[in-house]
Amino acid sequence: MIDIQQEVNYKEFLELRQQYGYWKKQHERAVQREAFLKEKAEYLERQLKKREREIEEKDKQIDILLERVALLQKQVFGRRTERSKQREDVEEDRVETTETVHENKRKRGKQKGAKGYGRKRRNNLPTEISVHEIPEEDLFCPNCGKPCKDFPGTEDSEEIDWEVKIIRRIHKRKRYQPTCDCNVLPGIFSASVPPKIIPKGMFSNDFLIRMLLEKFLFQRPLYRICKYLEMEGLKVSQGTLTGNLQRMGRFLQPLYAHILERSRTANHWHMDETRWKVFEEVEGKKGYRWWLWVVVTKDTCAYILDPSRSSEVPKGHLGEDAAGIINADRYSAYKSLGENIRVSFCWSHVRRDFLRIRDGNKRYCKWASEWIGLINEVFHTNKERVKHPKGSVNFLEKDKELREEMNIIHRKWEEELEEENLPKARQKALKSLRNHWSGLILFVDHPEIPMDNNEAERCLRNPVVGCKNYYGSGAVWSGTLSAMIFSIFQTLLLNNIHPISFLSEYLRACAHSGGKPPDDISSFLPWNISEDKKIEWGIPEFSNDK
Repeated sequence: MIDIQQEVNYKEFLELRQQYGYWKKQHERAVQREAFLKEKAEYLERQLKKREREIEEKDKQIDILLERVALLQKQVFGRRTERSKQREDVEEDRVETTETVHENKRKRGKQKGAKGYGRKRRNNLPTEISVHEIPEEDLFCPNCGKPCKDFPGTEDSEEIDWEVKIIRRIHKRKRYQPTCDCNVLPGIFSASVPPKIIPKGMFSNDFLIRMLLEKFLFQRPLYRICKYLEMEGLKVSQGTLTGNLQRMGRFLQPLYAHILERSRTANHWHMDETRWKVFEEVEGKKGYRWWLWVVVTKDTCAYILDPSRSSEVPKGHLGEDAAGIINADRYSAYKSLGENIRVSFCWSHVRRDFLRIRDGNKRYCKWASEWIGLINEVFHTNKERVKHPKGSVNFLEKDKELREEMNIIHRKWEEELEEENLPKARQKALKSLRNHWSGLILFVDHPEIPMDNNEAERCLRNPVVGCKNYYGSGAVWSGTLSAMIFSIFQTLLLNNIHPISFLSEYLRACAHSGGKPPDDISSFLPWNISEDKKIEWGIPEFSNDK
């Protein structure tokens, strides 16, 4: 028989065992839940960090887009030049009312009450005198009827007239017949016609020169030239003009070759490049985007059309033995031209970095304005420095001041790059300064080298207008001809030689040579032209904005 006490203990044991199993399961569930919650917390923490990184990237993208929008708005709606008066507090000026800005804004042009310059006399223009008389029936006094008499002198006034006319010139050559029986002269002979470069062509030399100027200097498309000629009474097809342009290439090729050769012999160049469309399929070339390169020296301006934007183009132009200094932007192609070629990077491009930051990001506006002010001071000091002969007292004084300003800029970007958590926009501009510093300070020891590459950019401005007007070239020969004539025109303008006067003489020499370039064209090269000829072919009161 089982003891009652043992039965009670056994029941307690079973209850405890049951409770133990229950709490064990609860513990296991709790451990599992804790592990699940821990894993979920880790997952959510990872997701949070991921979202934070995405938000950070989005903020950076927003800053970039805001900067781009601000830049595009400035290009479309903003001023084309910067204000001469620098404002001390840019942030406060940004919240000025429209009325205040309008009141403080200086009106463009000549100010009211300022002294004028007077009308300029255009004595260099051909003068045509027109005499005006009053009809005789009106030379009587309306009251008494007595006649009026002449009074010495005239009342003079003048005006500038713009007369354009297209004429059909007929050359009537008189014929002659000898009266002797010597048989030396032909039976009938006539006077010779003035020679043309295209002997049986429709157009005169002067017509072809005007067409070259219209297309390649004033950048008017051929279809517009055809429309203009039609308005003046001459209806001609675009294909006819194109054919004449193509035939002009062989006369201008020798001039272009000498310009390229002259450019290679220099030791200082300005270089830049821009896109140029050539709508012809070329083997090995995808698409129609070519590149128009410009190389400017002190007396030449050479354009090179190439399907590539690689460093092989400037290397091929300069040659293996070239040595000197190039003014260029920070494009990588200019950084691999050999040990003998040093690149002076453009400070205008550096300045634009800070302008974009100032105009596109309000948070860094004040910081960017400080940098722009420092760069402006360097431009001003260097401008004052190069006004004086190298080695003079004034030059040395400004040279010392310039070097101190450059040291300030050097220390400033070094200190700012050491800051922690430097914003990406600021970091990018400062790293660019650091990476290009050796080329940016090249002008300090070489005062003859400009701080910027504006010369090359100005020379590209004219072809860029042409690219917008007629989209580029329809064939490779047309693009090559464009580069050739761009080079000739801009080289002439660089030397202050009138293109019409020059081409008239040159094409006349080609015509006298039997419709081909003269064997010796050294006298027509702009750098060889005598001073007397330069005065004769010069451009009076001409401003070359290229």
